[in-house]
Amino acid sequence: METYSDTYGYTYLLSPEGVTNNWGCVSPESYESYSEENYKSSSPDSLTRSKSRVTPVVLRKRRLAANARERRRMQNLNQAFDRLRTFLPQLGQDRQLSKYETLQMAQTYITALYDLLDQRESIQ
Repeated sequence: METYSDTYGYTYLLSPEGVTNNWGCVSPESYESYSEENYKSSSPDSLTRSKSRVTPVVLRKRRLAANARERRRMQNLNQAFDRLRTFLPQLGQDRQLSKYETLQMAQTYITALYDLLDQRESIQ
């Protein structure tokens, strides 16, 4: 398969036509053949499943559960960023670093520590 590299150093896989699609995924048009009306399942209970509809109560419970999972995921992510900030040197700022700034600072700090260790090894 053919690849393409952009000016930022990212490499993309090209589709057979030579055009990149959304993040290497299949184009949305290709899913049209899998719509519920056209899709025939080979499982024995597919006839009973296709006729039953999901009630609004079940949909609401699923949505609430999905929202709770997303909320928990974001809380865990924010806790991880807070913990990462405790390991980074403070620059006398009175505001909390953003997530992007935290990642940049962590990358810079790790590079500086690596360079410091590399310098120390070259002296010895």
